[in-house]
Amino acid sequence: MKEKKDLNNEVDEKVTEEVAEESVQSDICDEDLNESDNLSGEIDSLKTQLIRLQADFTNFKKRAQKREHDSVNLGVEKFAEVLFPVIDNFDIALSHIEDKNIYDGVKMIYDQVIEAFRNVDINVMESDGAVFDPNLHYAVMMEEKDGVQSGIIIETLKKGFTLGDKVIRPAMVKVSK
Repeated sequence: MKEKKDLNNEVDEKVTEEVAEESVQSDICDEDLNESDNLSGEIDSLKTQLIRLQADFTNFKKRAQKREHDSVNLGVEKFAEVLFPVIDNFDIALSHIEDKNIYDGVKMIYDQVIEAFRNVDINVMESDGAVFDPNLHYAVMMEEKDGVQSGIIIETLKKGFTLGDKVIRPAMVKVSK
């Protein structure tokens, strides 16, 4: 009987140990699940933060590139404005030169200046024969001319220039009535 009692005690102790062990494992599992949920939430939060930072950085790069482009264009525009009177004087000189050799030499220099403008995206506006557009042209004279509709540019007095799509100097023109 004593053996039976000892055996029962041993079984009771083992059952008690197993129950206690299951309880501890259950608590550990609950803690692991809670910690896992917390870590998943933190990971999601960090992923969201990373995505926002990447978007902010991309936007910053775009703004910086646009600012740089705008600054370069402003410098080009300011320098071109200084050269516009030189172009105007070339036009006047070319219209008064009678000697062909001198004309050809001056014309070559003029063409080089215009080509240098094109290389930095400054273009001469063609306006003779075009419809008058107050966004592109500055009308300084109006004249009646037979065979020409009203609102057509008869003569360009000073050339207009664009930098890309932006008008940096409107053309001074004579328009038909």
